[in-house]
Amino acid sequence: MEAAATENKCVIREAVLRALTADQKKNREAEFVISTEAVDTYGTVFKASGWDLTRYAKNPIVAYGHRTWSDNPDMIIGTSEVRIEDNQLIGKVRFEEADTNPTAETIWKKVQAGTLRMASVGANVLEWRWGDESLGEDKTKIYFIRTELLEWSIVPIGSNPDAMVRERQTIEEMRTALAAENKPETEETTVEETRKLSVREAQLIINQNS
Repeated sequence: MEAAATENKCVIREAVLRALTADQKKNREAEFVISTEAVDTYGTVFKASGWDLTRYAKNPIVAYGHRTWSDNPDMIIGTSEVRIEDNQLIGKVRFEEADTNPTAETIWKKVQAGTLRMASVGANVLEWRWGDESLGEDKTKIYFIRTELLEWSIVPIGSNPDAMVRERQTIEEMRTALAAENKPETEETTVEETRKLSVREAQLIINQNS
């Protein structure tokens, strides 16, 4: 099996709202399928066994539009529990009460109405590699095998075109780094040089439904 690359990459991946139950509506809760092991548009796979939820559990906030940097505390719309279920990463958010956070109330109403149905998760990809055929994987795909969950957010439907461009660039950087690791030592470009070319972090939007 080929060696795995271990340079951090910041990834944002879209999530999908599950159907709301009566109890969830009563408790102001909603569940999203944040990540699966399906091959996405860019030929990458998040391994369910590789998710590290430790850091997120210490500060399990849910934001609106990834605005964790905002001066407005109402951009933090609730907290959540995250779990692995049938090789899916599931996030269950509980929205703050209306008298505490009017923004959370607005978003909660839009989620119930079906106007807002998407979320996205921000994570650090810590280790990735080409697929291993002996494990039944596709050798032409990149597998993220160790990933740290940072946060997730409710977002409007549709992705930022600039983020899509950054995503393509970063996936290509990962491919370049993996390819460089398999080059003979006589090649002019070393692995270290290749990694220096790909150190910039990028936020990615990867649509798991496409």
